[in-house]
Amino acid sequence: MHLARPWVNVFSARESPAEKVHFLLRVGVLGCFLGHGIWGLLGKKAWVDFFQLFFVPEPVAVHLLPVVGSVDIAIGLWAFFAPMPSVLAWAAFWTFFTACLRPAAGMGMSELFERAGNYGIPLAFLAMVPRPTTLRDWFEPLRASDSARLGRVRWILTVSIASLLMGHGGLAFFMKKALLVEHFASIGWTLTPGQLQLFGLFEMALGLLVLVRPRWTGLMVFVLVYKLATESLHPVAGRWIDILETLERMGDYVAPLAVFVLLKEHGERETAVPVAERAFP
Repeated sequence: MHLARPWVNVFSARESPAEKVHFLLRVGVLGCFLGHGIWGLLGKKAWVDFFQLFFVPEPVAVHLLPVVGSVDIAIGLWAFFAPMPSVLAWAAFWTFFTACLRPAAGMGMSELFERAGNYGIPLAFLAMVPRPTTLRDWFEPLRASDSARLGRVRWILTVSIASLLMGHGGLAFFMKKALLVEHFASIGWTLTPGQLQLFGLFEMALGLLVLVRPRWTGLMVFVLVYKLATESLHPVAGRWIDILETLERMGDYVAPLAVFVLLKEHGERETAVPVAERAFP
């Protein structure tokens, strides 16, 4: 079986745009599923409520958490070292499904959109895959090629970035989420309810700007640094183990970096038509 390269320098002129994006998307899936999976192994109590949506008793849910976590870790490693359509399809479905559980549990629709970095990355990865025509095609490892559909990938990633920013802003503006107040308090900034809503408006405006002006100089770099800084507040405001929350949102950092790389490679030209092709041993 062909294994994907474990490291690609995304700033090297010797690497093709397809190779760079292929690597970044693998990192995005790996980080998301590792963070999510380790939480499962640790038996994250907050997840028990999601099982109860399907009438699973709490004692059973507690025993299922490590199983879910183990599968997540396996999927993340599989997607990184030997990405294939079947694995990416499952990754896209599972991340979207788990994101939908949050509004279903009464947490609000902003939670669904805020997690667009989780399901947007495997969706963008699937856009690089030629349509499987046989059962075997679904299980063939994929590698990048210079003919990849990078224009489609860039569009999916741009929409994902806009969604996760506006969703996060919605948590502040509509939900007035207490966790955000705690995050800012951890760095000495005490927000009033009005200031929290202004922060939410800023993030929603930033998401809209990404959607309509993704080529603005420095915008993707700003989004990358901004998301790294804000999501790094999880362990600062809570326990050290909350760094898993930062890791789980790997897609939030990979997406703007991938779009930046594509725009840098192609400038104002339309991104060339792209594809990941099957890798044969």
